[in-house]
Amino acid sequence: MAIDPISTQDGELTQPLVVPPPGEPVSSELEKVLSDTSLTSFGRLKKAIPMELYSLFRLAAPVIIVYVLNNVTSMSTQIFCGHLGNLELAAASLGNNGVQLFAFGVMVMIYCSKVTFIYIVLNCYSKKY
Repeated sequence: MAIDPISTQDGELTQPLVVPPPGEPVSSELEKVLSDTSLTSFGRLKKAIPMELYSLFRLAAPVIIVYVLNNVTSMSTQIFCGHLGNLELAAASLGNNGVQLFAFGVMVMIYCSKVTFIYIVLNCYSKKY
């Protein structure tokens, strides 16, 4: 798949760093708006914000939905246990918080191990023997 080079204001041609997957439309409309010198900075910003928010919302919507549903599940469990009694409510609250903290700790641990592994690999390749 041939990618057309992009010309900059200096007249230089540059290749894109990331090649889009086949079949997915690529829009350079945001770049055109941001590089349009006929508009003021505020005008460019005013046109670019809705486009950027649309792109970000498409990426972040699943994460937001999962986060809200996770909180709703936790809240509904605590409401149900609150109807059973004070001791049950306390146990459910501690259990939910414990599970959530454990899951967060596992997530951070996995992230840190990936970062450490990548750092080690990059250091090994950067050393000259």
